[in-house]
Amino acid sequence: MPLWCPKCHAMLPEGLEKCPSCGVKLGKPKSEESDEEFSRADYFWYSAYTIGVVLIPIIVVIGISLLCLFLYFR
Repeated sequence: MPLWCPKCHAMLPEGLEKCPSCGVKLGKPKSEESDEEFSRADYFWYSAYTIGVVLIPIIVVIGISLLCLFLYFR
């Protein structure tokens, strides 16, 4: 997949450290990044998504149950 320069928007091949057109630094090539499969941000967002998928329906069911109990014993 081609990369794009953030400054001049030139299309670049993978693995470059700086843009040949404008000279802006692009960061480390993908092969030199750490060997970790997931970053801390990835763990955070996966956890937040899981909590949302699991806890929100549970909270909704508990809320509906409490509302039904309140209306039944009223």
